[in-house]
Amino acid sequence: KIIDFPFFIFPGLFHLINNKRIILFIKEKGISNIKIIHAHITYPSSYLTNVISREVNAKTIVQHHGIDVLQLTNGRLNIFKKIQRKFLIKRSIKQLNKVDVNIGVSQKVLDELRLFKGYYSKSEYVMYNGVDTTKFFPMHVKKDNHFVIGCIANFLELKDHISLIKAVEQLFLDGYDVKLKLIGTGPTFSKCYSYVKNNNLLNIISFEKEQEHDQLNIFYNKIDLFVMPSFYEALGCVYLEAWATNTPFIAIQGQGIAELVPKDKKEIFLAKAQNSYSLKNCIANIIDSKESVKFNDKYRIENTVFNFLKLFLSR
Repeated sequence: KIIDFPFFIFPGLFHLINNKRIILFIKEKGISNIKIIHAHITYPSSYLTNVISREVNAKTIVQHHGIDVLQLTNGRLNIFKKIQRKFLIKRSIKQLNKVDVNIGVSQKVLDELRLFKGYYSKSEYVMYNGVDTTKFFPMHVKKDNHFVIGCIANFLELKDHISLIKAVEQLFLDGYDVKLKLIGTGPTFSKCYSYVKNNNLLNIISFEKEQEHDQLNIFYNKIDLFVMPSFYEALGCVYLEAWATNTPFIAIQGQGIAELVPKDKKEIFLAKAQNSYSLKNCIANIIDSKESVKFNDKYRIENTVFNFLKLFLSR
C-alpha cells in the first residue's frame, strides 16, 4: 500500500518513500523477469510503474479509463484541490511522458491528455473497451408488451438519470406505450425516486435491484432500447454490452462512445447533453422507425486485446 495523506491531498508527496517500498516489495517477493508493466490510470500507477521499469528494464503501458485523466477532481476538500492542481499536473505529466505507451479507452480520453501543456507522449493508442460476447449475446426471451427502455448506471449527476426520466414521462404523455427500468444506486437516487413518485410515474418507471453480472445479459435482451444519458463518459462498457445483444442504445453527443456510432447513424442514436427534449425525440424516432445498428465484431474483447498486443509486442 502506498503512503499518502487522506482525501487525495497532495498525492505523490511521499513519492520517494513509496518508490523505495515498491522496489523492496518486489525484491522480497522474488519477482523478476518482468517484460511488461501495465498501469491502471495515472496516479499512483504510472508513478510506481516508472520506478519499477528503471529497476527491471520493462516496457510500460498506462491505460486511462476516465475523462479526468489526471484525477484533478478527486478529493473531498475543494481548498486543497485548487491549491494542488499545478502540483499534480506537473508531476503527473512528467510521469506520463516517461512511459512507452499511453492508452485511452477512446480518442476523447487522449484528447483530454493533449490539453495539458508539456504532455509529449512517446506513443499513444486508442483501445476501446471490448465486450465479452460469451457473456453478452442475443437470446430468445419473452419480452414485455410495452416498449421497454433500460438503463444501468450509478446514480450520479453526470449520468443524468433525471433527463431520461423526464423524457420517458413526456413520451408517456404523448401517448407512447413505454416503460423505463433503472438499475443502480448512488447519491442522486433519492432525487430521481422522489420525482417519479411525486409525478405519479411509478406505474411506468421502476427502480430495479442490482443484479449479478451473469444476469445482466437477460436484462439487455428483455429491453427494447438501452439509454444512458451520461455527459462525462470516456466510453461506457454498458453501451457495448447492450450492443452485443443487438439491443440498440442511445448515448450523448461528444462522448467516447460517439466514436463507435456510424456517421450516418449519429443523429439517430446520439442526443444532446442534459436535454430531455432531445432525448425524447431520439427515443421516439427509434420506437417509430425500429432503427438498429448491427454489432461490429471488431469490438469483441479478444479482438481489441489481440490487435493491441500484436502491435505493441512487435515494437
